[in-house]
Amino acid sequence: MTHPSVLIEQGLARYGYEPMIEGIITLLHGEIPEIDIHTFAGTTGWKPYWLPTWGARACLYLWHEDCVEPVVEGLSSEFWRVREMCAKVCRYREIGTDQLSPLLTDQVPRVRAAAARALGQVGEAEHAKALKDLKDDVEAQVQRAAQQAVQTLESRLERSFD
Repeated sequence: MTHPSVLIEQGLARYGYEPMIEGIITLLHGEIPEIDIHTFAGTTGWKPYWLPTWGARACLYLWHEDCVEPVVEGLSSEFWRVREMCAKVCRYREIGTDQLSPLLTDQVPRVRAAAARALGQVGEAEHAKALKDLKDDVEAQVQRAAQQAVQTLESRLERSFD
């Protein structure tokens, strides 16, 4: 399988920047874009949550400020895969700080872990307590993500939260 970054690069060469960004935003809204969905490593006929998930994933490789709003909106999606991928994009693109905090109590461990990692990267001092509280989460992956996030936050803000 071809990596999504390669497909996005190929899509840029084939369609251009603006149509690709429009395609990403269309996917983030849960709709099928006008350009070939395979450009985003997508396939027709899959469950509806895959469309915004693919759109969010594409934001890791191609970006425009018009993607901010639909990515941040995706943090409150009813679908956990969308919430998780949008949290990853927030971490990578350094957006959505205020909207990430509620995901620290999400019912899905992968979402909690993604939100913790993102807040480690983009959060502020006021997020430290919630991240520290996650070190006692029932899921080991969330505990590890929280530990790493606190360390990242401490390093980035040059202070300790002990």
